[in-house]
Amino acid sequence: MFDPNVGKATQFRKGQTGNAGGRPKSRLLSQALRDRLGEIKPGDPEQRSWAEAIAANLIEIAASKSPNAIAAANEVCDRIEGRPPQHLQISDFQADLQSRSDQELEFYLANGRWPSDEESALLLAPADASTT
Repeated sequence: MFDPNVGKATQFRKGQTGNAGGRPKSRLLSQALRDRLGEIKPGDPEQRSWAEAIAANLIEIAASKSPNAIAAANEVCDRIEGRPPQHLQISDFQADLQSRSDQELEFYLANGRWPSDEESALLLAPADASTT
């Protein structure tokens, strides 16, 4: 028999959060990388930071005829302009299935695709109409 009180003692109380500190503002690796990128690169005649040296190298590659130029140019653009928004189309597959006829579902199973409008019209045509 189901007992509705099972687990009540360990549930969070109303108005009380289970993670009072929230997500850490920075992860350890991210912070270590930020710290390191701000340091001066040893042996650099221009006394640039690691971040400045990496940025200069990335731009040099992007401006070259290297096979990696496109990837470097994309990285530069993504960092400066921000990544372009990606649009996702999410369809309601269950509603789509429910709106299909048995003939269309059989066609999909046999052909691995939904019938075109013309094929659907032929599938849904009355059987005696094709004999006249």
